[in-house]
Amino acid sequence: MDDELVKAHPAFTRHFSAPVYDDPANELAPFGSDEGWDLLFTVAQRCEELTDTATLDDVLALAEVPVAHEWGENPEGEQWYEAATFVAAAGFTLLRLTGQIDPAGHQRTIQAVDILIDYFGEHPDLLQQKADLQSWPTETTPQG
Repeated sequence: MDDELVKAHPAFTRHFSAPVYDDPANELAPFGSDEGWDLLFTVAQRCEELTDTATLDDVLALAEVPVAHEWGENPEGEQWYEAATFVAAAGFTLLRLTGQIDPAGHQRTIQAVDILIDYFGEHPDLLQQKADLQSWPTETTPQG
């Protein structure tokens, strides 16, 4: 497998323009961890199954990733981090492939990045991801 990421939807490219979104070697990048890389490529191979109204849960299902819908009050640190890594990767995968994200998935992706910030500290790459997610329009139609 080469180090090229799957081509991004134009709306993703316009909004998520920081280098972190195309960095397959950065563990803190959405597609830099093994989990993020594998999830992106697994879902990209089944991209035709994603509709214009696909959700975060649809991406997790296509990738066959069982992730709880709730984080829980006091999850184990490693368990919390692993779930957040998959949810963040799934949210960014949905955005990268379709140029849209469902409102609930949008909120869960922001929460996942918050968990990663709590786990790794306020790293600039994670703060960039959070800021870019927060400024993403929450409508459910593709951004062109």
